[in-house]
Amino acid sequence: MVTAERWAPSYRAVASKYPTVSVYDRITDAANFATLLEIEALTNPRAREEAGAFRKVRPADAIAGPGTTPIMASFAYSGPSRFCDGTYGVYYAGREEETAVAESRYHTEAFLRATAQPSIDVDKRIYVATIEGAFDDIRGRSMRSKLYAAAADDYDYTQRYAHRLYDRNRVDGIVYNSVRNPGGQCVAAFRPRIIRNAHIRKYIQFRWDGRRIAGVVDLINIRE
Repeated sequence: MVTAERWAPSYRAVASKYPTVSVYDRITDAANFATLLEIEALTNPRAREEAGAFRKVRPADAIAGPGTTPIMASFAYSGPSRFCDGTYGVYYAGREEETAVAESRYHTEAFLRATAQPSIDVDKRIYVATIEGAFDDIRGRSMRSKLYAAAADDYDYTQRYAHRLYDRNRVDGIVYNSVRNPGGQCVAAFRPRIIRNAHIRKYIQFRWDGRRIAGVVDLINIRE
Protein backbone atom coordinates (compact mmCIF):
# COMPACT_ATOMS: atom_id res chain seq x y z
CA MET A 1 0.00 0.00 0.00
CA VAL A 2 1.26 3.48 -0.88
CA THR A 3 0.40 6.36 1.44
CA ALA A 4 1.14 10.10 1.39
CA GLU A 5 2.99 11.18 4.52
CA ARG A 6 4.20 14.49 5.91
CA TRP A 7 6.29 14.27 9.04
CA ALA A 8 7.00 17.72 10.40
CA PRO A 9 9.17 17.17 12.24
CA SER A 10 10.94 13.87 11.90
CA TYR A 11 13.93 13.00 14.09
CA ARG A 12 17.33 11.52 13.33
CA ALA A 13 20.31 10.80 15.63
CA VAL A 14 23.78 11.29 14.13
CA ALA A 15 27.21 10.80 15.71
CA SER A 16 28.68 14.19 16.62
CA LYS A 17 32.06 13.24 15.14
CA TYR A 18 30.70 13.89 11.65
CA PRO A 19 30.98 17.46 10.30
CA THR A 20 27.87 19.65 10.27
CA VAL A 21 28.96 21.42 7.07
CA SER A 22 30.69 19.94 4.03
CA VAL A 23 31.04 20.44 0.30
CA TYR A 24 27.27 19.83 -0.07
CA ASP A 25 26.58 23.21 1.55
CA ARG A 26 29.02 25.04 -0.69
CA ILE A 27 27.46 23.98 -3.99
CA THR A 28 24.29 25.88 -4.85
CA ASP A 29 23.10 24.08 -7.98
CA ALA A 30 22.50 20.35 -7.60
CA ALA A 31 22.54 19.98 -11.40
CA ASN A 32 26.28 20.78 -11.37
CA PHE A 33 26.99 18.80 -8.23
CA ALA A 34 28.82 15.79 -9.65
CA THR A 35 31.09 17.85 -11.91
CA LEU A 36 32.05 20.31 -9.17
CA LEU A 37 32.69 17.50 -6.71
CA GLU A 38 35.08 15.85 -9.14
CA ILE A 39 36.99 19.12 -9.58
CA GLU A 40 37.31 19.72 -5.83
CA ALA A 41 38.30 16.09 -5.35
CA LEU A 42 41.53 16.70 -7.23
CA THR A 43 42.98 18.43 -4.15
CA ASN A 44 40.59 17.58 -1.30
CA PRO A 45 40.72 13.98 0.03
CA ARG A 46 37.34 14.22 1.76
CA ALA A 47 35.74 15.63 -1.39
CA ARG A 48 37.33 12.76 -3.30
CA GLU A 49 35.52 10.34 -1.01
CA GLU A 50 32.26 12.28 -1.35
CA ALA A 51 32.56 12.32 -5.15
CA GLY A 52 32.47 8.54 -5.21
CA ALA A 53 29.72 8.30 -2.61
CA PHE A 54 27.59 10.83 -4.49
CA ARG A 55 26.96 8.19 -7.13
CA LYS A 56 24.60 6.54 -4.63
CA VAL A 57 22.11 9.35 -5.31
CA ARG A 58 20.08 9.67 -8.53
CA PRO A 59 20.95 13.05 -10.11
CA ALA A 60 17.26 14.03 -10.27
CA ASP A 61 16.94 13.51 -6.51
CA ALA A 62 20.07 15.39 -5.39
CA ILE A 63 19.98 18.62 -3.43
CA ALA A 64 22.68 21.15 -2.61
CA GLY A 65 23.13 24.45 -0.82
CA PRO A 66 23.21 25.66 2.80
CA GLY A 67 21.83 23.15 5.28
CA THR A 68 21.97 20.11 3.01
CA THR A 69 24.96 18.33 4.58
CA PRO A 70 22.98 16.31 7.18
CA ILE A 71 20.63 15.15 4.43
CA MET A 72 23.05 14.38 1.61
CA ALA A 73 25.67 12.82 3.89
CA SER A 74 23.18 10.20 5.07
CA PHE A 75 22.72 9.06 1.46
CA ALA A 76 26.36 9.30 0.43
CA TYR A 77 27.60 7.26 3.38
CA SER A 78 24.81 4.70 3.68
CA GLY A 79 26.07 1.21 4.36
CA PRO A 80 24.08 -2.01 4.57
CA SER A 81 21.07 -1.68 6.85
CA ARG A 82 17.48 -2.88 7.15
CA PHE A 83 16.31 -1.36 3.86
CA CYS A 84 19.61 -0.78 2.08
CA ASP A 85 22.22 -3.18 0.71
CA GLY A 86 24.78 -0.36 0.42
CA THR A 87 24.43 0.23 -3.32
CA TYR A 88 22.18 3.28 -2.92
CA GLY A 89 21.55 5.80 -0.16
CA VAL A 90 18.85 5.94 2.52
CA TYR A 91 17.88 8.57 5.11
CA TYR A 92 16.44 6.95 8.23
CA ALA A 93 14.36 8.93 10.71
CA GLY A 94 11.79 8.44 13.45
CA ARG A 95 8.43 10.10 13.70
CA GLU A 96 9.13 10.57 17.41
CA GLU A 97 12.35 11.71 19.08
CA GLU A 98 12.33 8.70 21.42
CA THR A 99 12.12 6.41 18.39
CA ALA A 100 15.18 7.99 16.76
CA VAL A 101 17.08 7.68 20.04
CA ALA A 102 16.02 4.05 20.57
CA GLU A 103 17.04 3.06 17.04
CA SER A 104 20.42 4.80 17.34
CA ARG A 105 20.97 3.38 20.82
CA TYR A 106 20.43 -0.18 19.61
CA HIS A 107 22.82 0.07 16.66
CA THR A 108 25.46 2.01 18.62
CA GLU A 109 25.35 -0.56 21.41
CA ALA A 110 25.69 -3.40 18.91
CA PHE A 111 28.77 -1.74 17.38
CA LEU A 112 30.44 -1.03 20.72
CA ARG A 113 29.82 -4.57 21.90
CA ALA A 114 31.10 -6.11 18.67
CA THR A 115 34.29 -4.06 18.82
CA ALA A 116 34.79 -4.68 22.57
CA GLN A 117 35.03 -1.00 23.42
CA PRO A 118 35.92 0.00 26.99
CA SER A 119 33.73 2.42 28.94
CA ILE A 120 33.12 5.51 26.83
CA ASP A 121 30.66 8.36 26.32
CA VAL A 122 29.33 8.71 22.77
CA ASP A 123 27.94 12.09 21.73
CA LYS A 124 25.05 12.33 19.27
CA ARG A 125 23.24 15.17 17.54
CA ILE A 126 19.47 15.04 17.12
CA TYR A 127 18.36 16.52 13.81
CA VAL A 128 14.80 17.49 12.98
CA ALA A 129 13.56 17.79 9.41
CA THR A 130 10.37 17.80 7.38
CA ILE A 131 9.84 14.70 5.23
CA GLU A 132 7.01 14.63 2.70
CA GLY A 133 6.27 12.10 -0.01
CA ALA A 134 4.53 8.91 -1.12
CA PHE A 135 5.74 5.82 0.69
CA ASP A 136 5.38 2.08 0.62
CA ASP A 137 3.50 1.56 3.88
CA ILE A 138 4.18 -1.67 5.77
CA ARG A 139 2.90 -0.50 9.15
CA GLY A 140 -0.06 -2.86 8.79
CA ARG A 141 2.20 -5.91 8.47
CA SER A 142 2.66 -8.24 11.41
CA MET A 143 5.73 -7.58 13.54
CA ARG A 144 6.50 -11.26 12.96
CA SER A 145 7.01 -10.52 9.26
CA LYS A 146 10.51 -10.91 7.80
CA LEU A 147 10.35 -7.15 7.16
CA TYR A 148 10.68 -6.66 10.92
CA ALA A 149 13.69 -8.90 11.47
CA ALA A 150 15.27 -8.07 14.82
CA ALA A 151 18.90 -8.82 13.92
CA ALA A 152 21.08 -7.39 11.17
CA ASP A 153 22.03 -10.94 10.19
CA ASP A 154 18.44 -11.36 9.00
CA TYR A 155 18.28 -8.28 6.76
CA ASP A 156 18.73 -10.17 3.49
CA TYR A 157 14.97 -10.33 2.84
CA THR A 158 14.33 -6.67 3.77
CA GLN A 159 17.23 -5.48 1.61
CA ARG A 160 15.95 -7.38 -1.42
CA TYR A 161 12.43 -6.06 -0.78
CA ALA A 162 13.65 -2.45 -0.60
CA HIS A 163 15.97 -2.79 -3.60
CA ARG A 164 13.05 -3.85 -5.79
CA LEU A 165 11.13 -0.75 -4.69
CA TYR A 166 14.14 1.48 -5.29
CA ASP A 167 14.70 0.08 -8.78
CA ARG A 168 11.04 0.59 -9.73
CA ASN A 169 11.43 4.26 -8.69
CA ARG A 170 7.72 4.72 -7.96
CA VAL A 171 7.79 5.53 -4.24
CA ASP A 172 9.87 7.87 -2.11
CA GLY A 173 10.75 5.27 0.48
CA ILE A 174 9.21 3.03 3.13
CA VAL A 175 7.30 3.84 6.32
CA TYR A 176 7.30 1.14 8.97
CA ASN A 177 6.91 0.38 12.66
CA SER A 178 9.96 0.74 14.86
CA VAL A 179 11.49 -2.53 16.01
CA ARG A 180 13.45 -0.83 18.79
CA ASN A 181 10.67 1.41 20.18
CA PRO A 182 7.29 -0.38 20.28
CA GLY A 183 4.56 1.99 19.12
CA GLY A 184 7.01 4.24 17.30
CA GLN A 185 7.25 4.78 13.55
CA CYS A 186 10.20 5.07 11.18
CA VAL A 187 10.88 6.10 7.61
CA ALA A 188 13.54 4.98 5.16
CA ALA A 189 13.62 7.78 2.56
CA PHE A 190 15.06 7.06 -0.89
CA ARG A 191 15.29 10.67 -2.15
CA PRO A 192 17.14 13.66 -0.65
CA ARG A 193 14.74 16.07 -2.35
CA ILE A 194 11.78 15.01 -0.18
CA ILE A 195 13.63 16.15 2.97
CA ARG A 196 14.00 19.79 3.91
CA ASN A 197 14.75 22.18 6.75
CA ALA A 198 17.12 19.80 8.54
CA HIS A 199 18.69 21.37 11.61
CA ILE A 200 20.05 20.38 15.01
CA ARG A 201 17.49 20.18 17.84
CA LYS A 202 19.72 18.93 20.65
CA TYR A 203 22.86 17.09 21.70
CA ILE A 204 22.68 13.87 23.71
CA GLN A 205 25.17 11.38 25.08
CA PHE A 206 25.12 7.58 25.24
CA ARG A 207 27.00 6.24 28.26
CA TRP A 208 28.57 2.88 27.45
CA ASP A 209 29.84 0.95 30.49
CA GLY A 210 31.74 -1.70 28.58
CA ARG A 211 28.76 -4.06 28.34
CA ARG A 212 25.76 -1.92 27.44
CA ILE A 213 24.57 1.66 27.07
CA ALA A 214 23.62 2.27 30.68
CA GLY A 215 22.07 5.68 30.18
CA VAL A 216 21.16 8.49 27.79
CA VAL A 217 21.78 12.07 28.88
CA ASP A 218 20.53 15.32 27.34
CA LEU A 219 23.47 17.69 26.93
CA ILE A 220 22.31 20.78 25.05
CA ASN A 221 18.88 21.79 23.78
CA ILE A 222 18.81 24.19 20.83
CA ARG A 223 16.02 26.72 20.98
CA GLU A 224 14.04 27.17 17.78
